[in-house]
Amino acid sequence: MLDEIDRRIIAELQQDGRRTYGRIAEAVGLTEAPARQRVARLTRFGLIEIVAITNPGAFGFRLRVAVGLRCEGDLDAIAAAIAQVDEVDWLVATAGRHDLMAELRCVDEQHLYALLTDRIRVIPGVREVETLLYLNLFKASYSWPPGSGRRVPDEPGGARRCSPVPPALTGGGEEVTLDEIDRRIIAELQQDGRRTYGRIAEAAGLSLAPTRQRVARLIDTGVIKIAAIVNPKAAGLLRRAALGLHCEGDLDAIAAAIARVDEVDWLVATAGGFDLMAEVGHLDGERLHRLVTDRIRTIPGVRGVETLVFLSIYKVRYPWPPAMTHRDQSRL
Repeated sequence: MLDEIDRRIIAELQQDGRRTYGRIAEAVGLTEAPARQRVARLTRFGLIEIVAITNPGAFGFRLRVAVGLRCEGDLDAIAAAIAQVDEVDWLVATAGRHDLMAELRCVDEQHLYALLTDRIRVIPGVREVETLLYLNLFKASYSWPPGSGRRVPDEPGGARRCSPVPPALTGGGEEVTLDEIDRRIIAELQQDGRRTYGRIAEAAGLSLAPTRQRVARLIDTGVIKIAAIVNPKAAGLLRRAALGLHCEGDLDAIAAAIARVDEVDWLVATAGGFDLMAEVGHLDGERLHRLVTDRIRTIPGVRGVETLVFLSIYKVRYPWPPAMTHRDQSRL
């Protein structure tokens, strides 16, 4: 289990996965040696992973899509087949209208169509497929505890507008171009977000100074974010659920109100069966019920909420693109 110091260390590493042990120790009131030991324990026991989370937009993947599947037969076997599709980076079994839900990242609509037609629908046991294209990202977080996540900044008029797959841009507003050395550096950081500059330089075939410069550029332009990812189940923290919301009226205003709910750590507008989709953390069924009933359904403009409790997590992969590394976590 985690104590208060562990939680504060995790919060530091979620802000910056390469934060020095000295700064972490100062922030949590320890000396450097026990701070190192705690970080090592958190990673060794699988409570956190510190990795480079890549922006798929920097690699040409411009669409994010949720797919709900109704299935018949052996759900584990169906999920195993879907998990083999490289473009699937998240796959869960749910209690709700869908037996399985997946997230796909695609280059364009034709890529999506080919995936659904040639790779997903042909899997034995898949009966129905519902597609929800992400239109706007209102809130996203890899953070824990609830409330520490990033909210997309306000635009004029109070609306929060952000592409679900934002481009990686230079300071001059030009899209970042990645070369082979960049990709090798990213691959190293996907294996270990705290890998030393010396090891990264050796793998990339560079000296130390240009390696530091490239890592800084990849972070500053939004190609990667290096952060601690908490495994809630291993840490004994939270269960997960998705909420599908039907709304009427000003969607930006409704989304802004939902985003202020601490337990909501991800929120998007979709084209499909729901106007908005959210992901929430909860401790038990009663607290989830109170969250939905007292804090979500009461928001003006929310007409209905469909709850999909996650039963099993078959696949989670933060690094991208799939050809670089595989960090699937089967049946978390």
